[in-house]
Amino acid sequence: MRRRVVVTGIGAVCPLGNDVETTWQNLLAGRSGVDFIRDFPVDKLRSDIAASVKEFDVGKYLSPKEADIYGRVTHLSLAAAVEALREAGIAPLERAPAADHEAAEGAQAPGGGGLDRTRIGCLMSTGMGSVDIFEEQIARSAARGPRAVSPYFIPGVMPNGAAALIAMRYGLMGPSYNLASACATGTHSIATSALMIEAGEADVMVAGGAEAATRLNTVAGFGNAKALARALDGDPTRASRPFDRRRHGFVMGEGAGALVLEEEQHARARGAKPLALVAGFGMTTDAQHLTRPHSTGLGLALSLERALARAGVAPEAIGYINPHATSTPQGDAAEVLALRRVFGERLARIPISATKSMIGHLLGGAGAVETIAVVCSLRDQLLHPSINVDELDPDCSLDVVREQRSVDLRHALKCSAGFGGHNCALVLERA
Repeated sequence: MRRRVVVTGIGAVCPLGNDVETTWQNLLAGRSGVDFIRDFPVDKLRSDIAASVKEFDVGKYLSPKEADIYGRVTHLSLAAAVEALREAGIAPLERAPAADHEAAEGAQAPGGGGLDRTRIGCLMSTGMGSVDIFEEQIARSAARGPRAVSPYFIPGVMPNGAAALIAMRYGLMGPSYNLASACATGTHSIATSALMIEAGEADVMVAGGAEAATRLNTVAGFGNAKALARALDGDPTRASRPFDRRRHGFVMGEGAGALVLEEEQHARARGAKPLALVAGFGMTTDAQHLTRPHSTGLGLALSLERALARAGVAPEAIGYINPHATSTPQGDAAEVLALRRVFGERLARIPISATKSMIGHLLGGAGAVETIAVVCSLRDQLLHPSINVDELDPDCSLDVVREQRSVDLRHALKCSAGFGGHNCALVLERA
């Protein structure tokens, strides 16, 4: 029998809050985290808005020297992981992890029982890495010469820095690395972590994704590709509008989401409370275009079918869908085709709500934060709304949740898609 994987901790830092509960309450209330960009000039850019993390205090997690070494994406990743691990009852080591196997096995965690930290890993991933450090060091070299480049440039900019930092702080000696699949990064990290637990390669995994790439050149790049939205009628909060007839692009966002995944019996043996079950997952590739989704939604549909099959549930069992829903004309349309291919006419009766309508598109962090929203829905039996759906696109015949909704929910679906044609879907089940 396949090992069952449960969620025992969640942590989030995003445009609607610097912890899970603040974020969740703001999602339920339908608040937007989108605003005008104020960190750099936007007069020559095609977009002037973004969804940024606000009032984040990195000093709660890192010393000033450490904060200078690591980029903002690592700061946010660590904060999310700390919250998730705290809820799961896993404490950081009071000293650096011992080199010998026996000392690592002896590390204790609150909540009862010892933890073998050689069997705990971390896939805390980012799609783009520390864009801020990369830009700063290239500018320093251009202005002052290559000898001015920081000796910490390489460790600070490497995408696996967050996974390494979290592993060092908590003494996690299991599989830890960065997984990058553009906008599917966070969801892929969760699926891959669940796969490793099922396969017996780990008992516990810290899984998720993060991004902090809202910089002049990235906004220019996405904007020049005509992928970004602008404030609608002068209002930035109305710009992200998945499935709406007036959608015209996505809103860049930043943030991090982390989940502690654990083999079910391992969790119960140490007294950890499961929040949800990762019942199934599916991973596929469009193999058609570098940036556009599959023209018929085939690749994403296949990932949904594989997730359902692995979970052992029929499409009729899904009671809620949290979609990728970036708010781009092509992306939303292709996603609806994929969902319709799997759910048929019943799709119009399945509640669906897009987290990106309020937090924008967190790129590598999107799937993780959105999966946390699904976990909260299963936990509280509540669905958050999609905002800005003023006129549903006639081609998107969906039951879009417009206001907070109470439900009797057992199985939910989360799907993500990324540049490169990378698709990932999760089926989550009520604990």
